[in-house]
Amino acid sequence: MTATGLSCTSCGKQLPPDSRFCNKCGVPVTQAARSAEYKQVTVLFADVVRSMDIAASVDIERLRVIMTEVVERSAAVAHRYGATVEYTGDGIMAIFGAPVALEDHAFRACLAAVAIQEETNRLAVEVRRADKVALQVRVGLNSGRVIAVRSARARWGTARPASTSGWHSGWNRWRLRAG
Repeated sequence: MTATGLSCTSCGKQLPPDSRFCNKCGVPVTQAARSAEYKQVTVLFADVVRSMDIAASVDIERLRVIMTEVVERSAAVAHRYGATVEYTGDGIMAIFGAPVALEDHAFRACLAAVAIQEETNRLAVEVRRADKVALQVRVGLNSGRVIAVRSARARWGTARPASTSGWHSGWNRWRLRAG
């Protein structure tokens, strides 16, 4: 089965469905650019609760240090459980099951969600002691079928599950397609 929409694997230009060559750079359109895989995945979202209140309470350099620690620790946990990770400002989006299929993607994501909360709680103790501010992370999970497509800007892109709406538009490395 193929996904709707076609883009050049070289320059990323959106192409008409019957294109044989890119009308921007002239590169031949390959069959891989035309095909897509349906995969079962679980997406984990983790972000800092009331990050703007923290920003108002500490200086900019300290805020950078706190946020960097949160996202790096969260990403390390997600990687440990086999996720592909993207940064979303004050948090992360982790995909379990794409591009490499994982039979236990939902279980891994649940374990990662708990571990991210535990890791953040350890950091929150340090932040409360040093800065007198509360640091919390909220974590959400969503499982479903997606369309995984090759993308010029990223190795793989994923489409949103049909049951999900309102995805964050800042995920510039992931090509989202209606599934």
